[in-house]
Amino acid sequence: MSTPTADRFTRAIGAAIGLALVAALILAARPAGGHGGVLPASLRFTTALDGVVAAQPAPPKPLLASGPMRPGSHARGAFSLRNESGETLAVRLRARPSSTALDGIAQVRLVSRGVVLFEGTLQALRQGTAEALRLRPGGAASVRVTAWIPAEVETGYEGHDVAVSLEPVEETLP
Repeated sequence: MSTPTADRFTRAIGAAIGLALVAALILAARPAGGHGGVLPASLRFTTALDGVVAAQPAPPKPLLASGPMRPGSHARGAFSLRNESGETLAVRLRARPSSTALDGIAQVRLVSRGVVLFEGTLQALRQGTAEALRLRPGGAASVRVTAWIPAEVETGYEGHDVAVSLEPVEETLP
């Protein structure tokens, strides 16, 4: 035997449990927060040929192809430079991106022989590396490249594909 009050109480409890289950299902089914719903960016680095300094891999083969990049993503690559002249050279590198879309967003680090040649934005790399590689005639050096979008970036990178040519700038040394 049930009383009308007990029936109402049982229905109210059942409705509350049902609503809680629906809310839990909705929260569990929604997409993850963060940057998962937007188009990623991509970076592709190659070297430029100038006849004085040779690079491996030679263009158009990329030395770094990032794949999809979102905030917090890193991509790494490496290349080597060889002095083809008969003189000792100081070689700096500068970026020639296909677009300004990621200039102030993408970060780049260039390291050779344990020395950081450059660390900063892609935009700053347009001016060239602060440090130069010293290459004797016929001498070579390897350069490691790391590119990333900082984790704290919230917007501005979405869907941009930027090709970057690293161009050697030489100075003859005594």
